[in-house]
Amino acid sequence: MTDLEGAAQLWRDRVALLQQTDPAFRLLPDSAASWRAEAERWIADDQVGFFVATVDGALVGLVAVTVVAGKPGLDPERVGAVLEMAVDLHRARAGLSDGLLTRAKDWLAKLGVRRLEIDVPARYPVEEAFWRARRARARSTRFWLEI
Repeated sequence: MTDLEGAAQLWRDRVALLQQTDPAFRLLPDSAASWRAEAERWIADDQVGFFVATVDGALVGLVAVTVVAGKPGLDPERVGAVLEMAVDLHRARAGLSDGLLTRAKDWLAKLGVRRLEIDVPARYPVEEAFWRARRARARSTRFWLEI
């Protein structure tokens, strides 16, 4: 992946949308550089699948998934987890997100992983609707407590 700057911009655009409905999404001053550095680690890690979509040579979407341990004592022992998913809403095309998700699911299936965990922002119904339309079910609710 050579366009980490473009990928970081997709990520920042997604966060900007999330900030409109949830002030808990606060960017740090060096957020883009931090995100790029993490994306470089993902790309180098054989336990992370990093997939992109392009249109006319321009990056328009990305998804990164990894394999993590399941809950101790519960099936499955390993699950996939979405690390990041973002699309360029200015150049959105039908099937873009589904295409990225299919590539991620195929990669996980080759590793014998049969479940995918997704953290869906609580106050962003667009993403919740996307995942529900793909028959994802809510399994738990993650809370944040300021201390």
